[in-house]
Amino acid sequence: MEQLKVQGISSFTKFATNGKMLKLKDAIAGEQRISLQEATDIQVSMLDEDHSRFTIFGQTNPLVELTLPHHSCDVLHAWLLHKLKRQKIKLASNA
Repeated sequence: MEQLKVQGISSFTKFATNGKMLKLKDAIAGEQRISLQEATDIQVSMLDEDHSRFTIFGQTNPLVELTLPHHSCDVLHAWLLHKLKRQKIKLASNA
């Protein structure tokens, strides 16, 4: 699994993916595994001047929501889209 580590609010958040599953470990959210094949959209929305919300949406509910510094959200978003593209996984929002 390829890994990414980004600065979180009070700690680092670690991500690992094989392109089909996303494993994240965060001090607040704990450890989660998300099937990226169930993802319909990935969005980054600004919360304030320092933080953004990173959300992976499923069919009916968000699969994961994280509040991270802006730069961390941008890095995570670009990294994850690249991994999905390499695995030829299309999100419903991009299909």
